[in-house]
Amino acid sequence: MKLKSKGHLLCMILIILLLSGCSIVYIEKQSIDEILNTILSEKTKLKSVSLEGYSYYLPQGVNLKTNRSLNSTLYYNHRKMYLYVDLVSYYHKVENTYQENNNSYYSKKLDINDKTGYLEINELENEYFIEFVFNYSKMEAYVKKEDLNKTLTVMAYILRSVKFNKATIESLIGEKLLNYKEESFNIFKANGNDNSNFLDIAEEYDDGRINSKNEDTLDIEENLE
Repeated sequence: MKLKSKGHLLCMILIILLLSGCSIVYIEKQSIDEILNTILSEKTKLKSVSLEGYSYYLPQGVNLKTNRSLNSTLYYNHRKMYLYVDLVSYYHKVENTYQENNNSYYSKKLDINDKTGYLEINELENEYFIEFVFNYSKMEAYVKKEDLNKTLTVMAYILRSVKFNKATIESLIGEKLLNYKEESFNIFKANGNDNSNFLDIAEEYDDGRINSKNEDTLDIEENLE
């Protein structure tokens, strides 16, 4: 009974830490499926970066280096990560058309708490290329195998925290400040093994969608967790 009580207490402590947002909980032996289900299924109101139309939360250890409209360049564990938030797909409630790829190291279509996306990981030249989409937001990074779980944990925290400002997005759409072309970029289409650089695609796409006279204002809260 004592062992059960201790195990139950440890489990409760981990859940409290996970929900508090004070720090990231890493459980090295968790599978990728467990990481996704544990983090993405929990709701959060945390935010540390606010932009026109959306906001998101940066966990401890993640640094925001550059922001260019809908794109953010982040650094974690000395590695670059890209974040792209698709306001147009969110506005039109574009359907998740991702098809799981049996040739990938990992491929899974996500549907959690009415939010959809996918995770695809491919091995490229002794590194692993992560494409992680959830709630109309996409992150990409190249990492070593031993850093996969930590990086996926951080990405999951960020992607689950993305919040959209519906009124602002409706205003942008209504005033035609978003000049979108669906054929330019599909957030639900994985690049896979073709070595495409997401940032180049996203920046080109972004240029055609956001009027240069209406740049986002970046607001970073003083107390980043």
